[in-house]
Amino acid sequence: MKRSLVAILIIVGTLLAAAAASASTIRAYIAEFTVSPTDNGNLKNTLQRLLATRLAGDGIVTVDTPAEADVIVSGSYTTLGKMFSLDAIAKSTGGKQLSTAFEQGESMDALIPAVGKISGKLKGDLAKQFQATAPALPVAPVEVPSKAPRAEIERPAAAQEMVKAPSSEIVHNEATPGWISQRLSGVYSGVATWGTKEFVAADDKGIHLYRPGAKLDLVTEVILPDRMKILALDAMGPEASGRVLVFVTIMDRENISSRIYALQNDVFKLVAEDVPYMFRTIAPYGGSKKLYAQQMGRTDDFYGDVYEASIVDKGVKLSNPIKMPRFANIFNFNQFRDQSGKSYLTTFSDSGYLLVYSDTGEELWRSSDKFGGSETYFQRRDWENERTNMTPFRTRFLDQRITVTEKGEILVPQNSGFFVLGNLRSYSKYSVVNFVWNGSSLEEKWRTKQSQNYLADYSYNPASKELILLEVAQKGTFGGKGGSVVRLLGIE
Repeated sequence: MKRSLVAILIIVGTLLAAAAASASTIRAYIAEFTVSPTDNGNLKNTLQRLLATRLAGDGIVTVDTPAEADVIVSGSYTTLGKMFSLDAIAKSTGGKQLSTAFEQGESMDALIPAVGKISGKLKGDLAKQFQATAPALPVAPVEVPSKAPRAEIERPAAAQEMVKAPSSEIVHNEATPGWISQRLSGVYSGVATWGTKEFVAADDKGIHLYRPGAKLDLVTEVILPDRMKILALDAMGPEASGRVLVFVTIMDRENISSRIYALQNDVFKLVAEDVPYMFRTIAPYGGSKKLYAQQMGRTDDFYGDVYEASIVDKGVKLSNPIKMPRFANIFNFNQFRDQSGKSYLTTFSDSGYLLVYSDTGEELWRSSDKFGGSETYFQRRDWENERTNMTPFRTRFLDQRITVTEKGEILVPQNSGFFVLGNLRSYSKYSVVNFVWNGSSLEEKWRTKQSQNYLADYSYNPASKELILLEVAQKGTFGGKGGSVVRLLGIE
């Protein structure tokens, strides 16, 4: 009887705590800005994104539609001579005015700081408004009989911990102290590993083999023609002979022209070039790593199914197609199973939300926060885009890898501190988040301590239980090349 009462109190307390946490979250929709006298370079969308990223946080989340929102924020940008005025107003969904803010400046250099000041004013006002109206929800105390056997109090103790820790609290994992390289000159975009300490990294010049030691030593490299842009870097091996295969997904002008190298005895040997496939190595279900390939269509950036791939006579053989659900492509998917063996596919939406699909393609779950986030992109000629936006090319950003561990847990990066200016993205901090599937949704188990750098790419080594993290410490500018570092972090 006592155990039943304790269980009921725990459930009630947990539900009330969850309700309180939900009530404290303000959902804000940021409408497109009005720009006067005319829009310049799609500025209305840029201002909308800038304000959305700066307003999010500290109890405020941005949503994609007004129907989801508690607050609707609209703004305007007006130029008068050399001066500009940036104005914003926040209203409840019922039309009540909650906050107003404005800033002015003399040049575009002052625009981003102005957006930051406006978001700070709105955030403070909204927090005060909603704190004043939010009801206080009591959390039921949980009393466990002190004389109960240990087996009876283990589960209530765990439930008590759930009540004490609200869902918004970040719980860091006890990561093994990691190794960090010296600063590498340039902005790196990709990293690939194969179970040893060595790894290959990519920048805008080519691919480079590094060996960690007292410092990171450059062993060998391949420099690619300037017209080629590396989109992705993957590796598999080593084979019995010691050979490692390195797959370089390359955009040559507007076409995929990938290369495959064999790495052996510290030498890169070209196996195949001008390969019309995009590559990615994935360990589905947390098992052995497999190579996958997908084509790029004339109009579709990602065309058709994703196939398992193998190298045959310097060519690529495709088999076992996987039909991609909406939003999924070769760069942003993985598969996992629940305890009963049922299969699921996880991917990112175009907006960065983490999704889970059933094996029949039905969407089962969608995250409330955005994850992933990448600055790697390619551009393709788009006549429709030119007619509507006066821009001859469309820009497509790649997504981050999703990793499934041997335990069936899901590792997902989360870049943040994001702003957009035209077709450029910029992130300034990141964490790696571990999720577990509870049968109906993904639950956060832990996350790494937030780093004040942008995570360009990462790899997971299941043998050593380490993350190999490729960070951009300084973005490239007109006056400098930028800088990158590689961090090794144990996660168990």
